[in-house]
This record gives sequence, C-alpha cells and structure tokens, in this order.
Amino acid sequence: MSDTPSGTTVSAVKDHVRVRMAPSPTGYLHIGGARTALFNWLFAKHNNGTFILRIDDTDTARSTDESMHEIYDALKWLGINWDEHYVQSERRSVYDDYVAQLLANGNAYHCYCTPEELEEIRTQARADKQTRSYDGRCRHLTSEDLERFVAEGRKPTVRIKMPDAPIRVDDIVLGSRHIDPATLEDEVIVRSNGMPNYNLTSIIDDAEMQITHVIRGTEHLNNTPKQIAIANALGLEVPQFAHIPLVLDSGGRKMSKRHHGDLVAVNRYREQGYLPEAMLNFVVRLGWSYDDKQEIFSVDELIEKFDLARIGKSGSVFDIKKLEWLNSHYINQLDVAARTDAVIPFWQSEGLLDSTEDRDWLESIVEAVGERLTTLQDVVPQTRYFFNDEFGYDPKAIKKWWGNSEEKKEKTREILTNILQILEEIPAFDLQTIEAAIWKYTDENNIKRVAAMQALRIALTGTSFGPSLFDIVVLLSRDEVLKRIPKAIAHL
Repeated sequence: MSDTPSGTTVSAVKDHVRVRMAPSPTGYLHIGGARTALFNWLFAKHNNGTFILRIDDTDTARSTDESMHEIYDALKWLGINWDEHYVQSERRSVYDDYVAQLLANGNAYHCYCTPEELEEIRTQARADKQTRSYDGRCRHLTSEDLERFVAEGRKPTVRIKMPDAPIRVDDIVLGSRHIDPATLEDEVIVRSNGMPNYNLTSIIDDAEMQITHVIRGTEHLNNTPKQIAIANALGLEVPQFAHIPLVLDSGGRKMSKRHHGDLVAVNRYREQGYLPEAMLNFVVRLGWSYDDKQEIFSVDELIEKFDLARIGKSGSVFDIKKLEWLNSHYINQLDVAARTDAVIPFWQSEGLLDSTEDRDWLESIVEAVGERLTTLQDVVPQTRYFFNDEFGYDPKAIKKWWGNSEEKKEKTREILTNILQILEEIPAFDLQTIEAAIWKYTDENNIKRVAAMQALRIALTGTSFGPSLFDIVVLLSRDEVLKRIPKAIAHL
C-alpha cells in the first residue's frame, strides 16, 4: 500500500487487479481517452493484472461500427492491447435482469413523463432555484395513472430512486467526500426505447467483470455517486475510483472535440507521422509524473514506475511543442533502415514513389535528411524534389540568392552556367570530385561559396534549405542535375 497526495491509501491488489476502459464508439479516440486507456493498462501491467476493453455502445443513435474499429486501430497502434473484450449492446439481457430486480425491490420505478412535461419541470426547477431538475412525481403513480398513460401510448423510462442519506465517494486521487442527496435526482437508467444508459450498465459490468479499480477522467466525477447508489440498491460491490485531471489547452480550457477538432484525435497523429512511442511518452505525462528530471521513458520503465499515487489533482496542459520534441527524438533513435521503412508509406501516399526496389537510394535520401524530421510526414516536403522536378522556386529564396536586379540575375546565370559546364565535364560524378571541382571554381573566381551553393541549391530543389548540397547533387544523378540547371537559368 502507498500513500496518495490526498492521504488515501492505494490497495495494490485485492485478489487480482482488474481494470477497464469503456469508450463510446461515437467518434475517434480522444487524446483523453488514450490517456485513460494508458493509465489503466500501465496499472494493470504494473500489478500483473488484467486490462479490459469494454465498448459502451448503448447509445444506439450515435454509436457506429466505424468508430468502434477506429478506436481498436488507435489502441493497437499505441501498443495498448487488451486481455478481455466486451460490447455492451451484446449484454442487453444481463441489464434487463438487474432492472427487473430494481423494480421488484422498489428501488426503481417507471416514469411516464413526456418530453414536454419534463421540460416544464426543468423550467420550474430553474425558476425555483432547485438543484434537482426532476421532482420525482412518478414515484407514486396510482393504478388509474398507469392505465391512463398506457392508454395514451406513452413509453416509460425507468428511474432509480436516489437515497435520502449522503453518498460517500472515496477517490484514490481526490480523496473522500460526501454527496448531499439534495443535489441528486432520480436518474433515468433505462431509456424509453428500452436501452439501458451508461450509469446502469457501467456499474453492473464493473461488478460482473470484477473490476477492482475504475481509473477515468474527472468529467465522470458527477456520475460516480449515481453509480454507487445503483450498486448499493443492487447489493453490488463498488470498485475503487481514481479520477484523473482534465487535459487542458494553453488557455486552461478542456481539450474537446467540439472546440479543438481533430487536434484531440489520436489517429490524426498517426496519419501525420508521429510514432506511438512518442505519443505514449507524451500522453502519460498528462497528469502523471515520476520526478522532476526524467522526460523520456521506455514502455518497460513506465510499467515499472507507474503508480496512481503520482497522479496529480490539477489539469494538465496539452503542449504540442513537447510532443513534437518527443517525436523528433524517437525518429532520430531509429536507424536509417527503420526510418526508411517508416517514411516510405508517406512517399507512396503522395504519389512520389511507385517502387521500393532502389532501396539503397532511398536510404541515402533518408540519411541525407538526417535529424530534420519532426514528424514522418515532414519527409514529403523535404524530399519531394528527389522524385520529380515539378516544383516552383521559393520567391523569398530567389530574391535573396538569385537577385532582384538584372545585374545580380546576370551574375547568377553566369555562376550556374559555369557550374553546369563543370558538372558536364568532371570525370567522376561522386561527392569528392564534385565538391573539389566547384570549390576550385569559386575560389579561383573570387565567388563566395555560399552564394554559389545557394544559387545551385535553388536550381535543383526550389528551396534554400535542406540536406548537404553535394549529397543532393549526387543523389539526383548527373543526368537529372544537367537537366535542372538549364531550366533554372531559363527561369532567370
């Protein structure tokens, strides 16, 4: 057992740690959802426990198979593999049995209020400054009321009767508190279409699946006393809760799909060429820390060091610059062969590469790019010119290095023309021979090396930055270089 910041103790194991992630398949996997999955997975691995993926698809109007499989793909990409898997819509009969039990023991009741009536109740509650938005009027319906509602064709929901006594919530991260029953209303646990809702299915499944710890975001904090009330009404064991802080933007606002779009979508980062190792290392630090020194952790280190006691209470800021730094680090840890394997799909998706037969050439390009990649996708703009000459010339680079006066342009034409002749005549088209010949020309003619190099670089690539120029010349090949320089001279 270990002390948490709140003074609550963490029981490392009951009999066997069992945790779960229960995403709703109503869209892509959110960064916050990925963090929830990671924390649960690490906690399970640290304690030799079981990590369960449970799809909460009881909201049939919004749940889709496409979203479900996108969640699967995102978790697999991150390397978060589950030990057991369940889909809640396939467990309908399980929930029906528990609902029947609640109705039979008087802890739940049918509510026949129409949407219009519920809106009137909510409006009156706001006017009266009531904390409850439902007044429990269907708790004690007469037989005449029931006959009339059934005759009208009303489809009832089922509501749980909230207790009159305070509900104690023990939280590993946030500590203990008591919830005033006056703040809780009789929650709908079964919709009018017969589908059970989240709070009912969640706590039933937690009990049936013997979940020991529920680790989830603080956005679920309001659900916790409701779930405890349902569990108590059914005589079910309540798991230990650990609510982790929100993920915030730089302005302190919760990172959400509504406000931040695909910036919070895990698969967006996969598509842009972030590595799963970087994402894991980034996501785990959104609320958890080991010390003030270590920034980079391997998966094995995370499993070894992960502890719920090291989760903070305050929100964590999503810093894209930190993620970019981590990703660049992990890309640079790859050897040239592995890095080439990683970037090939990005060349292919852009239509730059049909065949990978010339593997040595591709690896040489990647080696020339060196440590310039922040994401794998960056390889496309940084190497496009190796695959075709259909590029424009950067206007800023032209103005600075080719010149904006006729006199300077003429000087650039002269330099490029002379370099063209040199490259046509050199006996061997290798790096040492090319470098020696061009330096001989610039030094003998009192031409600044940088001016000549940048003029040639723009002619060959359209830009004024990138890998070593002589690497570019060799990798393009003599024929391609001799074709591009006249094209640039004509543009001048």
